Amino acid sequence: MELVHLRVRDFRNLASVDIAPGPRFNVISGHNGQGKTNLVEAVYVLGSVKTFRTQKNRELIRWDADRAVLEGLAHRGDDERLARIEVCGDRKEVYLGDLSVQRLADFFGTLNVVVFTPDDLSLVKGSPSERRRFLDRAIFNLRATYAGDAVGYDKILKQRNAMLKGERVDAVLLDVYDEQLALSGGRVASARHRFVEQFSARFAAAFGEIFGGLSATVTYESPWWDRSALPETPESAPRAGRILDRDDALVSSAQDALRAALARRRQEDMRRGQTSTGPHRDDLRVELESRSARTFASQGQQRALVLAMKIAEVEFFESERGFRPILLLDDVSSELDRARNRFLFDYLRAHDGQVFITTTHRDHILLEEDVVAYEVEAGNVRQVE
Repeated sequence: MELVHLRVRDFRNLASVDIAPGPRFNVISGHNGQGKTNLVEAVYVLGSVKTFRTQKNRELIRWDADRAVLEGLAHRGDDERLARIEVCGDRKEVYLGDLSVQRLADFFGTLNVVVFTPDDLSLVKGSPSERRRFLDRAIFNLRATYAGDAVGYDKILKQRNAMLKGERVDAVLLDVYDEQLALSGGRVASARHRFVEQFSARFAAAFGEIFGGLSATVTYESPWWDRSALPETPESAPRAGRILDRDDALVSSAQDALRAALARRRQEDMRRGQTSTGPHRDDLRVELESRSARTFASQGQQRALVLAMKIAEVEFFESERGFRPILLLDDVSSELDRARNRFLFDYLRAHDGQVFITTTHRDHILLEEDVVAYEVEAGNVRQVE
């Protein structure tokens, strides 16, 4: 997959950008606050419709403009698609060519991207919500309909919590919420479990290459769901469709378990005024040498673990979809130590795929060939030799 043309108008501080990115490495340099991250964010929004930085659409529009326009021409094999997103006030309008997209599921997959930012480097040490967000983004990249399950679960959860916080709880309505929560939550949890089950081997292998001599594992923790009796996905199973397709038996198991957990915790939830169990409380457990990496890993080991997670995410995507996503690296090289940074660029050179890299210091970027370089200053982007 390749983004061959990018046009940006009035997006954050970028008034007007019109570039033809290179097929391999696009290095975007400049001082802090000039708009480097805004440029890679524009590419991310073209692929995901939402951003990795804010939930407020109005913040995406340049301060003196009434709308932002993002347009990208994407190639994948012989297929060519023109994606356009217009941000107007609090809403986004999505187009493929000149046609308005009514169902986002028809748009997703036009441009597949994986982003790696300095914030991701706190993934191991940070809160469970950060790790859940990592899982949800990775799964959504593989199966666009997963977004509907995750958003649906959050909506019902908010409604249930609002009633639990009220002066009176309607038992009949609570039954309805519990059933809806079990159905959508079971789909979310089963997709996460299935992803982690198959992601873990790639993660362990990547970490072994980065930090030889130590072993690392990831597991999906959902205390309300006993998965000990579930069969593991056999290694001989076809690669394509593992995550793209739902496993009905797995979904049913998760739904039954969540239904029972909600009933079991109902009185406690009513007392506390919030839902105390479900996918919104789950976690991705990262272990180093069979010990919690969050507690026992050094800072260097934690960053190596996160780097391994991102590499495994890209490789897992390629194994599922048959092509590599566009990789967006937002100033992570300056946050990695010398050995990890060298490994990252050795890895990038050894694997095909388009990459966008931002940096404040060109010396951090260990690339000499196949590079298209840009400089960003005060929202102006220019290509340099």
